[in-house]
Amino acid sequence: MMLMPSNNMSGICHYFAGKYPGKIGLLISPDGWRVPPYYLPYALDNGCFTGWNEDGFFQMLRKASLTQAPLWVAVPDVVADAEATIRNWWKYYKRVAKHGFPLAFVVQDGMEPQDVPTGAYCVFVGGSTEWKLQNAHKFKGAAEWLHIGRVNTLNRLEWAKWCGADSVDGTGWFRARDKKYFDFIEYFEGKKQKELFGAEVI
Repeated sequence: MMLMPSNNMSGICHYFAGKYPGKIGLLISPDGWRVPPYYLPYALDNGCFTGWNEDGFFQMLRKASLTQAPLWVAVPDVVADAEATIRNWWKYYKRVAKHGFPLAFVVQDGMEPQDVPTGAYCVFVGGSTEWKLQNAHKFKGAAEWLHIGRVNTLNRLEWAKWCGADSVDGTGWFRARDKKYFDFIEYFEGKKQKELFGAEVI
């Protein structure tokens, strides 16, 4: 399962990208665009969780067209609104598809696997935390790739693996040298290896 820190290029990401190819990537949103290094797989978020910016989103797609292709791009959704998210898919998917990138459909509370459009390469599990924890596993196999958003603890990483996720993203791994930071290390290296990065074994 690939862990994709959101809009973060911390040095440790580059280290693990070299040591564990394919196990770490990068999720980039419109306000966090940067050219990804060739050795780091990445995907494109739409930024709707923090505030939809149509011009910024499509500018990001144009920039991505000039570098290595993303694994997928999240078609604009509407946070916490299943019906509006479906309408947005039909409004935007052809325009997004013109860039040649695989498409991700963001599922929301109340959706079922049969709601995933046939043109979606990836199911991006959004929605509320409570709904996600109860339903994410249902979407394994609804598209070729399963991504789960907002996974920020080691326990959640283990849960996402149980769900069969191909990738997850999170934002809080590097904000401080706290438990999340060392959980990030443990995901790749195991508990004993935390000592190498300046942490006591927990």
